[in-house]
Amino acid sequence: MQEIQSNAAGSDVIEIDLRDIFHKLIKRRQTILSAAGICVVAALIYSFTAQPIYRATSRILVDAKPPKIMKIEQQVVTDFTDRTSFFNSQVEILNSRTVAEIVINELGKYEPWNRRGKPENQLKVITEGERIDFLKKRVKVSPVRMTQVIKVAVEDPDPVLASKIANGWVRAYVLFSSQDQLVQRRSELEADLTQQLKFLKEKHPVIVALKDEIAAINQKIAQKHQQRNESGNASELSNDITNIKVLDRAEVPLKPERPRKALNVILALVLGCFAGVGLVFLFESLDQTFKSAADMEAVLKLLCLVPIPRHDADKEHPEAVPEFVADRSRHSLMAEAFRSLRTGIIYSNPDLSKKTFVVTSAAPSEGKTTVAINLATVFAHADEKVILVDTDLRNPRLHKIFKVDRANGVIDILAFDKSDIHAFVHKTGIKGLDLLTCGEVPPNPSELLGSRKMEEFIATLSTMYDRIIFDTPPVLAATDAVVLSTKVNATILVVEAGTTHRHAAERSAEALRSVRARVLGAVLNRVNPDQQGPYYYYYHYGQNALKKSDHPFKLKNLFKKTDPNA
Repeated sequence: MQEIQSNAAGSDVIEIDLRDIFHKLIKRRQTILSAAGICVVAALIYSFTAQPIYRATSRILVDAKPPKIMKIEQQVVTDFTDRTSFFNSQVEILNSRTVAEIVINELGKYEPWNRRGKPENQLKVITEGERIDFLKKRVKVSPVRMTQVIKVAVEDPDPVLASKIANGWVRAYVLFSSQDQLVQRRSELEADLTQQLKFLKEKHPVIVALKDEIAAINQKIAQKHQQRNESGNASELSNDITNIKVLDRAEVPLKPERPRKALNVILALVLGCFAGVGLVFLFESLDQTFKSAADMEAVLKLLCLVPIPRHDADKEHPEAVPEFVADRSRHSLMAEAFRSLRTGIIYSNPDLSKKTFVVTSAAPSEGKTTVAINLATVFAHADEKVILVDTDLRNPRLHKIFKVDRANGVIDILAFDKSDIHAFVHKTGIKGLDLLTCGEVPPNPSELLGSRKMEEFIATLSTMYDRIIFDTPPVLAATDAVVLSTKVNATILVVEAGTTHRHAAERSAEALRSVRARVLGAVLNRVNPDQQGPYYYYYHYGQNALKKSDHPFKLKNLFKKTDPNA
């Protein structure tokens, strides 16, 4: 158990049961596996159907001017402002539309990805500006941290074109920078020439030299215009610029940058597992039913007498329907559970004073009749004389299950004050177990069940039988069960795992407590053993042991947490 406690004074302690969380995850493992599987399949479909995208990368070195030495308040400091500004300016130039226009002019024509391979008549007309914008989105200019190196990465479905654009981008940048520096140098020379002509004549050697240098620069600028084509070499162009060097030309990529199939599958698996876990906790928070005995005990404040496993068809005993599983499939987990219930009742009542029982539930179809029949059966197997009384006057079923006539039952005995009870009792075919049907349903069943005649009837049965078990209506469906619970020794509340709503079970338990009914405990019915965490081991251990034993009483209680080392 791990506890998380707030530091604030007077705050509550929040407890997190890691074992409970683990059991919930194991119980709903199919949800996690399904979520992970869906994500992995989606990732595989995307990875194998998505268009491969290739990335080509060029790298250039931009060597800024040396930092200036400045004197501030008698202190000599280095000013890196110009250097940083220059480098940032180069990054902006590389991201500019001017460079993109030069590249598109070199390519001749650039088509966005979604327009390639389609007939011209199906394509929408786009402007050059839109082409430039699309191209710029596919080019990533990123400075390498703590260096003066800039990477130019280009993505494109065509690996050859990606490489061509990356190299063309660097070439266009170098060409632009080269022209810019030549124009700047020419402006400086022209200003110097104008100044010198004030003092020197046209044929003076200084004037001639300045004019020759200006002419040479003009010629170079003209040559740069001629070099705006695909065959231009950025390395050769950069030789004219002392502070820009092409470090790496973009090679044609051999493998696509994306989709990364293996990475996509791994990420999808991780994401799917997290999503599955999230769904588990979401479902658990929305699920207001009981899944375990501990959960039911915590909410209802009632002892779980036994968890009854759900009924699975017995191939060896196909006639063993749930109502008769304790008699016809004695080696089954379900039959052993009812024997455990009987054992728990006996040991909770050594003096055997508890002879009369009410079996009820919160709502219909939770298996209370099945529990009542099998509990009566296992008591009969223990050489006790047992009678099963149908007091579910709203929806009687015992006569249908045992295939007897409903008439002449408990209501007839009470209404007509019959004393010869033996004349109304049916034999069930199970040694030691008798049946008393409900008879004709009266208009006022609750009043009849709560009458003094009912008390006298129960007292008479107690002299004739060792155990009397009453099958009653659900607590929330009628008041019959609550009324009758005040006249018997013990009441058993049946709760169906995964079906009974918590609020319904709580209201039923409170209704029984309100009349001070002697509630022996609750039975968690139709439990899935594989979803019960610690119970899983005991169920399968018991199943193997039962197959090797001919006598059901040789086994210990499989549903209690015993010491495996004992």
